[in-house]
Amino acid sequence: MIYGSKKWPMEVVNENCLKRCENLMVRRMCGVSLKEKLLTKELRLRLGIESVLDVVKRGRLRWFGHVERKPIEDWVKRSLDFEVDGKRGRGRGRKTWSQCVQLDMKERGLCAEDALDHDLWLLKF
Repeated sequence: MIYGSKKWPMEVVNENCLKRCENLMVRRMCGVSLKEKLLTKELRLRLGIESVLDVVKRGRLRWFGHVERKPIEDWVKRSLDFEVDGKRGRGRGRKTWSQCVQLDMKERGLCAEDALDHDLWLLKF
């Protein structure tokens, strides 16, 4: 369900789809219907699993830390700062992967310099 999600620029629509699918799966695993009016949070605690969005965010931050520790000559590292020439279309631009990572770091109180220390970075989340 989340294969390759560490590289997705997650939009609200994608988050809602993942949440809905996860909630249905959790209810199915517990054998609980919507009529029983149990919170999905309680069911997740009963199963001992965490939210799929937390897993996606953690994976995205792990990938960011991995790329930050690469040498500057590496093409993956260089692609983070790649700027596309040309004219942008009308309207609001799409949410980028970098914006998602910045939001994830802000939620957890991290900064990009923390990623350079592998042990510290993994301890923070």
